[in-house]
Amino acid sequence: MSINREKEASLIHRGLGRVEFFDFTAQQMGDLQGALDSMAAEGRGRFSFHNPIHRPAYFPYSGVTCFFLNEDREKRELSFRLLERSMELAKEWGAQYMVSHLTFGPTDSKDAETAEGLAAKACMRMAELSRVYAVPLDVEFAAYTDSFNRAALFAETVGKHPELGVCIDAGHAFLGALKRGRDYLDDIAALAPAARSLHLWNSLGPEHTKQNHHTPLHPCQDPKDGWIDIEGTLKLVRQENPRLNVIFEYPVKEVTAEIQEGYDWVAGIISQ
Repeated sequence: MSINREKEASLIHRGLGRVEFFDFTAQQMGDLQGALDSMAAEGRGRFSFHNPIHRPAYFPYSGVTCFFLNEDREKRELSFRLLERSMELAKEWGAQYMVSHLTFGPTDSKDAETAEGLAAKACMRMAELSRVYAVPLDVEFAAYTDSFNRAALFAETVGKHPELGVCIDAGHAFLGALKRGRDYLDDIAALAPAARSLHLWNSLGPEHTKQNHHTPLHPCQDPKDGWIDIEGTLKLVRQENPRLNVIFEYPVKEVTAEIQEGYDWVAGIISQ
């Protein structure tokens, strides 16, 4: 059965002194040096890749799709093939590190014991790829999978391997905590000791996110109004890792004054 190819996301996410690239087209890959030069001119000279940096024809699914916890071995191998190709490109281009998802709710095993076993094996293989290509790999937390969603277990599983770190995605962690009836900052505290990178965007909850996707940060977003506690998040995570790599995970075609206010707000919190 043929599968319609999902369109590339083609995302450039600015960060503090850095930038992260995700799911580029072949044409964008051909002009990657131009994108790097443009970001360096903005003062974002360091860069990371988010797996997949480019999806070859053998992986027609969307870029956020992964099968590491899928019970079908062939599907798992497909995701590892894609990850290895991204790691090859990360080494070739000199990316500082790579970020990869581990879970994908729609296709992950629904059995907790099976999912935990597959997660452990996947992290072992991810660590091996990190060693082979000499590129650190951060594994992004999300709690959408029913069988593998506890923050402490995720951090423990990833933290067994020095090559791996946790990428905390504030938006995913917030929505996951709401879904699981947990306190968001409790999950952040559990993830923080293993965290090396942080994806930041804001949300008022699942319905808001459906309409607005990844909302850019702004200092007017008060947690008392239902927004994610960005200051609390940064405080908890930076207590464990002051050198945390921060990415604003919302693409912008132009850094407007309002967008810059959000960047400055986070930079100001970190400088305190």
